[in-house]
Amino acid sequence: MISVLTKIGEMSLVSILPGGEEVWLCGDKADCSVSPLLKATLFFFVLAKAEKFSHRVLFWIVVTMTSWQLLESVGVRVPGFILKLVPAMMFGVQVPMLSRQSSWYFILLTVLGVAGIMSGTTDNVAVLCLGLSVALFARRLFVSLVTLRASTPTPLVFQLVSHVMPRYSFTREQFFRTDNPPEAIAQKRERAFDQMKQKWDAKWPKCVEMSAYLSESFSDLRFASGNRVFLPFMKHLENWCDPCTVVNAVDKTDLIDIDGHRLTDVSGSYGVNVCGYDRYKQFITEGWELTKNVGCVLGPVHPLLMENIMILKEISKKEEVSFHMSGTEAVMCAVRLVRFNTNKPLIVMFGGAYHGWWDGVQAMAGNERTPQDVLTLKDMYPGSLDVIRLRASEIAAIVINPLQAFHPNAPPPSDLVLASNTRSVSESSLAYKKWLGKLRKLCDELGIVLIFDEVYTGFRLAPGGAQEYFDVTADMVVYGKTTGGGIPNGIVCGPKKLMSRGDEKKPLRVAYVIGTFSAHPLLLGAMNRFLNWVKTPEARAEYDRLRSDVAQWVAETNTTLEKEFGSAPLALGAYSSVWTMLYKRPGRYHWMLQYYLKDEGVNLSWVGTGRLSFSLDFTREDLNKLTPKIIRACHRMEEDGWWWDSSSPDAQGKSPSGSGIKLSLVKEIVFA
Repeated sequence: MISVLTKIGEMSLVSILPGGEEVWLCGDKADCSVSPLLKATLFFFVLAKAEKFSHRVLFWIVVTMTSWQLLESVGVRVPGFILKLVPAMMFGVQVPMLSRQSSWYFILLTVLGVAGIMSGTTDNVAVLCLGLSVALFARRLFVSLVTLRASTPTPLVFQLVSHVMPRYSFTREQFFRTDNPPEAIAQKRERAFDQMKQKWDAKWPKCVEMSAYLSESFSDLRFASGNRVFLPFMKHLENWCDPCTVVNAVDKTDLIDIDGHRLTDVSGSYGVNVCGYDRYKQFITEGWELTKNVGCVLGPVHPLLMENIMILKEISKKEEVSFHMSGTEAVMCAVRLVRFNTNKPLIVMFGGAYHGWWDGVQAMAGNERTPQDVLTLKDMYPGSLDVIRLRASEIAAIVINPLQAFHPNAPPPSDLVLASNTRSVSESSLAYKKWLGKLRKLCDELGIVLIFDEVYTGFRLAPGGAQEYFDVTADMVVYGKTTGGGIPNGIVCGPKKLMSRGDEKKPLRVAYVIGTFSAHPLLLGAMNRFLNWVKTPEARAEYDRLRSDVAQWVAETNTTLEKEFGSAPLALGAYSSVWTMLYKRPGRYHWMLQYYLKDEGVNLSWVGTGRLSFSLDFTREDLNKLTPKIIRACHRMEEDGWWWDSSSPDAQGKSPSGSGIKLSLVKEIVFA
């Protein structure tokens, strides 16, 4: 190499550059300590590799270069060897942590540098290094543009929007007139609003009284209760119909509150209730009997641990299992382990997918620290596959929430964001199955780990979760919610090579993942009862029966809605036992339906009509009993003026339009 560089040295590569040696080299200039050639090389190299450096290293690079320029501007000449030594030390600190690809870049630069010094052709080597740095920068720019094209736009702008968008509220007069209704309709709404308040307080006095205390002392409930409707309507609902439900008994599919009312529960307890509450009571009772002799002994393990692990390995088709106390914690474990064992920094997620409230995977609303090591790409978009191919050397894993098959590229549906009839669902999961197949094939081809976050879908879509439902096998699977048989839990299943928490060659390099209450005896007992039940033929038959019943019920209910209303204001959509309510007319008061549904005896979660779930104990008779409650609630929405159109008896003028509502929203935000 030295002889080659010596021959190249006779060519003087610097002369090829615009301006030649006079521009790029110091020559005899007394005030030049570091050549512009070296400055340009460092500049483009830092730009090309900025994402690889830690924030601390980038900070010191900026401080060094800025200080250098300031000193030179006041006539203080810094010795060149110091300016070369400082970045060399900074890069040296990073060397042990470099990936395999970056290590090769570093070795190439080192060899070129040493060969250049030995051959006396350092200027030519600097030109070669400049060319390499520019090429790396050009590639990084290209990759960044391709990534931007395939990225979900919301995470890119949400932080800015959240700090710019003002909080605004309607006056009482505006509250009933946001869609410019005839005055008779607005007055009808106002009367209905006040009457509902009186009825509610008389119907649920104990729940309302307890909620008043909890709202001052229980921040979790205050947050959930205060985020049930579209933002500008919230103020006038603070002291209106309190949605808090206080339950002291359960009877099959019904909750019985402390005021003695029965409510058909379609909330699914945030996804936990797959089997039915009576069965969970059985799991917990039997689990306690199996483990009561050890109480809360932790550290030493209970004999049931081995049996549970064996069943989880059989269901997940994975080699190892790790126990945690929530789905969020289990996702944290999976992401940490996959980064550690692949030595790659990036995680790919898809637009709208929820993976728990940990800020490391929450790229949208609710997180003030936007994660810089997560790529949030468009779901079911060919350009996303191009990004994954281009950045395979950086990507540790692709994390999938199979629930997104129901609403690709959209966050979990909630009445909080129901500005109009903006909710939609996917018509078929077949396209999503094909998409998962493409991702599986791509991960195999590129050596990327595929993780299924089945905290919600595990044991809900099928006894084998989304892996069985879509017939696609993931490398790692995360479970939670129902897996504990009614007790808090989180589970990670994966192969030995990805579950390892230590580096065989570097003993101080450890992935610290542990938890005090992991594999708690009571959890093991209730989980054991659930796992032994879910693998029975009877359980599988219940899954098949409910899936068929729900599909038929949705079709029949939609037909009934069309007959009842002519042009139905509402339609239902389902994905196995998960379902939602879809609004077919433009309107600004769709969120009000959740209150009428509760008044008719239907319990919803804090996301309202957005995400609903049936448990396996719902029979066809139970489903049929729910239909008239929905129909009555819809009729009351029309009768009280929240849904109106030009054919309404009191209506005079045009019905609300989608474009008109959007224009009103823009005006409200601008003038807030």
